[in-house]
Amino acid sequence: MLRLQHCAIRLTLDQGFDGWTIEDLAAAADVSRRTVFNYFEGKAEVVLGPEPEISDELLEAFVGGGPSGRLFDDLVVVAHEATREHELTELDLTEVRDAIINDPHLLRFVHERFELAAERLGDLVRQREGADFPADRCRTILRLLMACFDDALERTTADPDRTFHEHFDASVADIRSALT
Repeated sequence: MLRLQHCAIRLTLDQGFDGWTIEDLAAAADVSRRTVFNYFEGKAEVVLGPEPEISDELLEAFVGGGPSGRLFDDLVVVAHEATREHELTELDLTEVRDAIINDPHLLRFVHERFELAAERLGDLVRQREGADFPADRCRTILRLLMACFDDALERTTADPDRTFHEHFDASVADIRSALT
């Protein structure tokens, strides 16, 4: 699966997202077309990889007010979990970001993914904080988290010697500092 994603990223950077087909990807990865579809629904999913998974235990702890009892801190823990299982290196992450930034189709797909994830996280926040938790506040908190994620990707591009998670934590620290 990782080889397919590597090849899809390389094809997108070299030829653009519309410049290659699933058949081209299968040939580049030395697999059958069917193998590609066993793992992925389409081209965008191959480039971006599978949607992040978060353990049921962490989600239950989050909804229950944990793990720290501070909403933003706990969202950061959830974000770490969502990105921890990803097998891509920091260089791969920067290449995915470059592919996304340079392609409107991928940008749209990422935006759709973000909106779906934000909706799910928003539901979890309301379960945790109560149904009367302001929707605008929830959206702002989630956008701050996404800004930290994007900033961490930029920092990883500029400084690949540090891990994505180190850059993410530094971005969160900068947000905290700016808001205090």
